Amino acid sequence: MVHKRETLTKKERAAQDAFMAKLDIKKRKTDKPVVVAVIGLVGSGKSSVAHELAKHIGATVIEGDDIRIELRKQSERYEKSRAIAENAAIEVVKQGGNVILDSDFVDEKKRASVREKARNASVRLVFVRTHCDLDVMVGRVLTATYHNHVDDFFGGAKSKWQGSEQSKGAAVKVREMWRRTPHHYRWVNQGGGRWELKKFPFAIFAEIDTTDSDSWKREVERCAKQLLTQ
Repeated sequence: MVHKRETLTKKERAAQDAFMAKLDIKKRKTDKPVVVAVIGLVGSGKSSVAHELAKHIGATVIEGDDIRIELRKQSERYEKSRAIAENAAIEVVKQGGNVILDSDFVDEKKRASVREKARNASVRLVFVRTHCDLDVMVGRVLTATYHNHVDDFFGGAKSKWQGSEQSKGAAVKVREMWRRTPHHYRWVNQGGGRWELKKFPFAIFAEIDTTDSDSWKREVERCAKQLLTQ
């Protein structure tokens, strides 16, 4: 099922305008425009990979959390964050840029929608998956810096947790990781049990394991070379 053409409310348009005003559109380095949609769990390194890859191929990173922050400022729900991201991506392409969508595209409807938009705009679309050791992923979430401020997506979120702003942000992000884990992993009840990455029934252009802080950048470079030469 593909999302039908969507109309934004006045507040949603205001959020979109505020987000677009902050975008620094980079000139693409590829011959033809490309949209890279990232797939990965919270803490898997999506944002780090997105920004590193953007430097190599000349791309503008569209972060879903930044869009949701603007919607939150307008007291709007997050349902239209996907539509705003797609609108922003098309505008970046029109201005000569590549796009990296830093938002988890594990959801089938979300992938179908961005595929349709890319096809209508005659733009190449690829999916890049990020993952890492589970302890590393959890450690990143717990030790990241959070602030109880509207511009911090997790730190500024509502929560019944009464601890410090740091621990509140971590609690909210862990909750999101917990919610999304079954989309990315399956539990194998063997040898004491373990989580295994799911195999997706669609093409993945590149898989980036971000466990090691040095090797994942080399993987990103290889991915970029493929995008630059194909």
